[in-house]
Amino acid sequence: MNPTEKLLQQIYSLSFSVNSASNLSWNQTDCKSGMVEMQAYVKEVAAAVLTKTASIIGNWKAIWGPIVYANDPTSTSVHADNTMGMYYNEDENVMVIAIAGTNVNSPFGWLVEDFSVHTTIAWETVTGVPSSGNISNGTHVGLSILRDMQNSKEETVITALKNFLVDNPSRTGMQVAVAGHSLGGALSPTLALFLSDTKSQWDPTNMTSIGAFPTAGPTPGDEAFASYYEKQIAADKIYYLSQHNAIDVVPHAWQKEDIEKIPTIYEDYIKQPSDANPAETITGTLASAAVLNALATKNIIGVPVNRYQQISPSTTLNGTFDTEIDDTISKKLKYIELVLPLALGKYAVYLRNLARFAAQAAVQHTSEYHKLLDIIPFMAEYKTILHTHKPKNQIVLEDYEYAVKEIAKIDLQKVDEAALAIAKENAN
Repeated sequence: MNPTEKLLQQIYSLSFSVNSASNLSWNQTDCKSGMVEMQAYVKEVAAAVLTKTASIIGNWKAIWGPIVYANDPTSTSVHADNTMGMYYNEDENVMVIAIAGTNVNSPFGWLVEDFSVHTTIAWETVTGVPSSGNISNGTHVGLSILRDMQNSKEETVITALKNFLVDNPSRTGMQVAVAGHSLGGALSPTLALFLSDTKSQWDPTNMTSIGAFPTAGPTPGDEAFASYYEKQIAADKIYYLSQHNAIDVVPHAWQKEDIEKIPTIYEDYIKQPSDANPAETITGTLASAAVLNALATKNIIGVPVNRYQQISPSTTLNGTFDTEIDDTISKKLKYIELVLPLALGKYAVYLRNLARFAAQAAVQHTSEYHKLLDIIPFMAEYKTILHTHKPKNQIVLEDYEYAVKEIAKIDLQKVDEAALAIAKENAN
């Protein structure tokens, strides 16, 4: 499997398209109606995407899903913790399995699938292959969810793939591309490896080739897992193309030497004052890096586990620091000390820098990839589709606004810089 640039753009576009439920939630009082509405919404958006973007990405057909999973499907307000869909292009003879990234309003996604790395699970227990290393508990949980998802016909994505091959025996040579961004960037190579290791069960006549196309993914497993994976790549059992933005924080987890780079990743742009007091910044990045490093190297009772290691090779893309967004944050929070208690006024610079860091981290992890992967035309149309189909009465923040609100606890939509400026004049 050696995709053209055009096919790569199509694969990446589809991988982003399954994130339609991100930052949304559905109320329900009967333990089921919200789930039904959410599933209907995701399928409705997917259908619109395939129809309205055909001139951009070609003709793709939904074979399975997309399906949403909620860890608590009977709660009074439900959201998607995972989403996955499978699409086929007859002209290319390519099947894409697209896996969503972390939903920004999914505590389960963040705390379990992303950050549950203090323990690992042997890959042998998943596929039966001995001496194949270990994956993080969070990756194992996510993979298990994806494998168990079912459509209305009670087909898993793997069963649906098997059935498609049985029903279309002429599709010999079909390429199966597993793609995902962010959390999907950890789960997509893991699912691709699972498909490869169990290929005799769903493709006994070897009609397909398998490829993994993760972007912006954290490390799914340890050194032994990476080594085993790289052997499968070398043996041509999996085509592997991993891409990440050099100034995206997320791919810096969970390899130790990468984690250590997080606190200073934007130091050329976000500087602390030379006479800073306290000397340690309170951006939280130093503390966060220490915590992440601890999670990556120890379990919760302090027993060392194998170090995490990214699968190689991985292509580094050179993102550009977004000065426009950074200037917007700086302007909005120029006089933020005026709304802080007097004793905390000296910390205003740190709070402002925390907001700037959070915003930049969000931009570099999301919209910057639209440029780096050359999918801007698709994403522009996709954004229009999302706006058209957005459920009523739901407020959707930009990714950087959400990051600032969650990390710095500042709602940028409610910050009135003009009022702050007037207050500054009055104070003088």
